[in-house]
Amino acid sequence: MKVLDRYILKSFLRPFTITFLVMVFFLLMQFVWKYVDDLVGKGVEWYYILEMLLYISATTVPLALPIAVLLSSLMTFGSFGEHNELAAIRASGISLLRMFRVLVITVAIISFCGFLFANYVMPVSQFKGKSLLRNISKMKPALNIRPGIFYDGIEGYSIKIAEKFGPDNNQLRNIIIYDHTDNLGNIKVTTAAEGVMEITPDNRFMIIELTDGQTYEEHQPTKREDKERNPFSSTRFEYAVIRFSLEDFKSEDLRQETRKDFNMLNNAQLMLAVDSLRLVLTDQRAHFHQTMAERYGYILDTAARPPTMKDTVIDIHPDILANFTKRKQKMVAENALRIARSNRSYYDQAKTNYHWRERTIARHKLEWHKKISLSFACLVMFFIGAPLGAIIRKGGMGMPVVISVVVFILFYVMATAFEKMGRELTWDPISASWLPPLLFLPIGLILTYKTANDAEFMGMEFWSKLWRKITFRKKNS
Repeated sequence: MKVLDRYILKSFLRPFTITFLVMVFFLLMQFVWKYVDDLVGKGVEWYYILEMLLYISATTVPLALPIAVLLSSLMTFGSFGEHNELAAIRASGISLLRMFRVLVITVAIISFCGFLFANYVMPVSQFKGKSLLRNISKMKPALNIRPGIFYDGIEGYSIKIAEKFGPDNNQLRNIIIYDHTDNLGNIKVTTAAEGVMEITPDNRFMIIELTDGQTYEEHQPTKREDKERNPFSSTRFEYAVIRFSLEDFKSEDLRQETRKDFNMLNNAQLMLAVDSLRLVLTDQRAHFHQTMAERYGYILDTAARPPTMKDTVIDIHPDILANFTKRKQKMVAENALRIARSNRSYYDQAKTNYHWRERTIARHKLEWHKKISLSFACLVMFFIGAPLGAIIRKGGMGMPVVISVVVFILFYVMATAFEKMGRELTWDPISASWLPPLLFLPIGLILTYKTANDAEFMGMEFWSKLWRKITFRKKNS
């Protein structure tokens, strides 16, 4: 490696390392602020928290790499331009593209390593980090009950409160508790104006003391005449105590693993999952088609009529109901309406199931392509940052940071919007993953080409002259 290449590489790697670590820390803080309520006050040892943050920080690496490449390349060539090193190098006969060569190879290696990290390390860290977070959040479920949100962490119950207050934040207002222990739906509900929530000293039960409340329960009769009466019971109380078992929340090993989501799989596993999901979707559609065909499909075969029916003429009125007596017309209409409603419900249920499976397949495909597109975005950001640095000729953490933040925010917003459209099936998942970097790629190539050929409009003097001409015309007009 020549001296110039070593110098350029050294000037790039130093800010790259710093900006990469800063961006990982910044993205990690977003996670901490989001889940701070699930981590604080649980009595968890510090090394569990540190281990979980280490896992989560690993998941931010694929997103931190593009902005680190953008900012470090902009700072490197901005510093070269600010200290006239860029002019000296180009005056010696070395082109801008020749200066880019070592960094293009370096960024390509970074992109490939970023893909390997996203494909093999990030799924494991996602899996272990989310499992650890889920187990930590279960340790004290009372702290997870948030105002205005139904909490279903306790098996068999769904709890909603309007407000938490008091010194220990355990006093409640406007409490609603649904009892689902019988698996019969929302047939038993308890409401109360106020209450106090406590955990027993042995951490086996959570007790809620309710005041000024009411219990409503629908009964499930066995006789038909009782079903039409819709029997229920309602009880008012001034004071009541409900005890919830917390045996399911005891976890001796906080590292106990749970199920895997789509973002916890590598690309090979994602493709296997997509093939399995497509096979299930195809089988369900075929089953639906066969079921509907068996119910309402028919083949008209006149030769199969009984011999006694060959010479019989049946007079059928065009109005179907007119072929029945008044008494049977009501029965026919009610049966037809019932069958139509049943079919509509069956169709809506199948449609919802198909849509859910298609969205699940789209999420798997998005995750597969996102691992590659984010790595490719590193190269795109280099071809944007390096020529911009040569144009603005400013190093340090001032102007480069502002430009990098603006460019990356545009890229991130665009990537997030397209990803959401891909998840909702309003856009093809492949296009949703690749459009953001591909839209920025021509910008980077144009900037690189114009900067390498010393285009006039790429210089700051050109924009200053243009601005002076515009302001001069406004004054004269």
